[in-house]
Amino acid sequence: MIGNIGRAEWRVEHDPATGRRLTRLTDGRSNSYPLYYFVSSVTPDGRYFVCHSERSGAVQLYRVDLATGQIGQLTDGHTKDAGWAVWCEWHLDGIYNHLSAIHPQSGEVWYFQGGEIRATEVASFANRLVTRLPAGRMPIGQAAFSPNGHWFGYVHADEQEYRALLAERERETSAGRFDWDRDHHHRFRNAIGATLAVVDTATGETRTVHAADYHFHHVLFVDDETILINHPRGVAGMWSIKLDGSEIRHLRPAGAPGAHGAAVNHQVVTARGIAYEAVGPGPNAMRQTWFGMFHPETGRWEEAPLPTKGYAHVGFDPAGVFGFIENAGARHEILTVHAAAAPDGPLQLSLLRTLSSPDHNDQRHHAHPALSPDRRTLYFTDWSPDGFAQVCALDVADLVTAAVPAV
Repeated sequence: MIGNIGRAEWRVEHDPATGRRLTRLTDGRSNSYPLYYFVSSVTPDGRYFVCHSERSGAVQLYRVDLATGQIGQLTDGHTKDAGWAVWCEWHLDGIYNHLSAIHPQSGEVWYFQGGEIRATEVASFANRLVTRLPAGRMPIGQAAFSPNGHWFGYVHADEQEYRALLAERERETSAGRFDWDRDHHHRFRNAIGATLAVVDTATGETRTVHAADYHFHHVLFVDDETILINHPRGVAGMWSIKLDGSEIRHLRPAGAPGAHGAAVNHQVVTARGIAYEAVGPGPNAMRQTWFGMFHPETGRWEEAPLPTKGYAHVGFDPAGVFGFIENAGARHEILTVHAAAAPDGPLQLSLLRTLSSPDHNDQRHHAHPALSPDRRTLYFTDWSPDGFAQVCALDVADLVTAAVPAV
């Protein structure tokens, strides 16, 4: 029930390889994980950390009091099969996971439950209905607020058609006929239309920004008037659009001069620009990952190759200065990224944390590392000894203070 407060679960240990102070904020025999790492999981006043937890048997949002460790329940949703199915476990009940965001001024967390957008004030637990989705629609992508808090952007699709398509993909996967490493995923994406909408946070009124005939996700705001989206039709990448639906731009496409044939996979908006990783063909038929910074005001970018062979996620530093990645290769780990030792050479990496979770699994078990707003703490997901995802906090204040941009 919303407002229930439980005991603190946190415990402090030290990383065996680096000696760094690590605090496990959650524990127990259920999965807990932050909001999707493109947005902050910490309230504007720095008091609470908001996370998902499946401790009740369904996905709900909870707050961890960063002063006491006590855990309070923020939602009480009962939506069936509400997992973020395009890249995660589908058959999870509760609220729609990975889609929530914290208002940058009010401290409310907005989330999706059934056909509703609801909000809970994290400090007081006050809960309200914000608005309803259009009839017959469901949310399908990460949502975000504009920096000024005026707009809440999200993506929705036809619920009946989308669920039917997911069921078909599930059957094809079970029969061994769906290959994620080929074009089957993009064929899946191109089979269902998606609509980008924004909610006026002052009035609750919703308006459509863009309707497409293919699936896209990951809403972010570059500024108060510009929205950033993953992915263009049929390919990985990022594109932007103005609130009025104008100026659609495919940013740093894989075929652009100097892009190495590598497509952007994940990106985060920082004070320096859009930090990203891009993946493309490398030597000996191996994948090559590039770590870069895109500047929306000029359309220019700088990037350099990463000496990794795994599946990488760019980390989120709000300032865009401290470089780090999650890398799922021979080991699952978080690595800091430093400037190349020689011109045109690969970037340098240092181990920050070796993870206990598998090298690749659904989104609930990805590390998704992100710095706190004050840039002193690195939050991420890792397994407990029992094999469940838990929220972890690593002290990195000294590294951030000394950091210089890798690109």
